[in-house]
Amino acid sequence: MITVKKSLNNSMLLVEQEQQEMVLFGKGLGFNAKPGTLIDIAHVEKVFIPLQDLKSRHFLSLTSSIPAAFFDLTHDIIQLAQHRYAEKLNSVLFFTLTEHLYFAVERSQQDNPLINKLSWEIKRYYQKEYEIGLQAKTLVEDRFKVALPADEAVNIAFHLINGSSKSDNATAHQQVELVNRIAEIVRYKLNKNIDIESINYARFITHLRYFAERILNGKITGGETEDFYQELLRHHPTAMAVSWAIRDYVLEKYQLNLPKDELTWLSLHISRLERE
Repeated sequence: MITVKKSLNNSMLLVEQEQQEMVLFGKGLGFNAKPGTLIDIAHVEKVFIPLQDLKSRHFLSLTSSIPAAFFDLTHDIIQLAQHRYAEKLNSVLFFTLTEHLYFAVERSQQDNPLINKLSWEIKRYYQKEYEIGLQAKTLVEDRFKVALPADEAVNIAFHLINGSSKSDNATAHQQVELVNRIAEIVRYKLNKNIDIESINYARFITHLRYFAERILNGKITGGETEDFYQELLRHHPTAMAVSWAIRDYVLEKYQLNLPKDELTWLSLHISRLERE
């Protein structure tokens, strides 16, 4: 059992367990909850811990400035999105997306839309997130009786990209821009029309997304792929040359040296596009 310190809204409680503060979420959980009340964890849908740094304190402050209906809606959107992700979405998304949706509704009421300059890239490279964004946009409009601009589906997608990242360091904008830049290098170096609807291209973009995340988080690591690397170099020299161009770009832009392991997997995907 956990002891209630404060009811934050109808769905959220500030509690303490073993001298550590936590925020609990559950629809109706905070209704009439009194300080000192014991809560059964079985009724809790989400737990957010710890509340020790400034970022966490900012998230806590949102519970007093944003109506509970927005937290409930965000919960529904995350539940919708989680069905499409193999990995668990990080808990920070619950607060960042709630804050975004609150201001998105406010902007729509003031006719002050937020334009996203990377709409085209999101729709092409992050189709899953964009599709969820479209569904989420409809949910917001139905729940709050507003008409959101088309780019709000893209803005929501950005939050989902950040929410699925293994690290908070990489921003969605940086990741999308890097994926797009590398895809441009490949198209230019291969000098051919690439079928962007093909399964090989879809797999290549998926690889690029995780590759970009590793670069932005500084988590590029090497591996034992020397034989495989030499095999690709012999049989697919063009693909390897394209991967070297990517290597040079990453070195110049991020001061990171790509090991042969990363070049091998890039070349493998590029070789498949080359043969199409």
